[in-house]
Amino acid sequence: MISLPLNFITGLIVSFLGTLPLGVLNITIMNVSLKKGMSSALRFALACALVELVYSYVSVQLTKTIINFPALRPVTEGVATITLLGMGIYYILKQGQFSADKQKTVSSFYLGTMLSILNVVAFPFWILYTTLLQGKGIVGISQHSLIIIYVIGISIGTIAGLLPFAYASRFLVRIVARHRHRMDRIIGMLFIFLSVCQFVSLII
Repeated sequence: MISLPLNFITGLIVSFLGTLPLGVLNITIMNVSLKKGMSSALRFALACALVELVYSYVSVQLTKTIINFPALRPVTEGVATITLLGMGIYYILKQGQFSADKQKTVSSFYLGTMLSILNVVAFPFWILYTTLLQGKGIVGISQHSLIIIYVIGISIGTIAGLLPFAYASRFLVRIVARHRHRMDRIIGMLFIFLSVCQFVSLII
């Protein structure tokens, strides 16, 4: 039987790992930390976590709808395989230089909220991983309490994933500028590996 602690820890870990790939949010929190200090960076991370809480909750509800139709499971697992493969290819081919563009003078909390709202990729991300984890018996979403503790773990995992970038911003900003494409390729290969694992589980 799925327990509340397992749901919480799983949500936290997946969210933490999902926040580590370089993107708008973790690069922006480095800029916020450098220019405005850690208190502003914390407000930015909190705003991101609150939006992620809402997005992940909606995604879990959509996942429940998908799961209620068993005939769709092979389709959803196939889509998961293709999505993981697509994400892998995207990161491997991704190009672009680290940019420390000046942010307009706005509240860090507001900035975090707006950037997170625009990060609509969170919906397919959480639908994909919740479907996979639920199918493997790692996450339970049959009860409302399980869902709530799961999305709380996701929210806290977002903060945990962003804060290292904020605290180490002075060091990381140089590393990111120099090695961003190499890190993107590593992340891409990881996604392709997960896609292969998902494909194997689909055909066995």
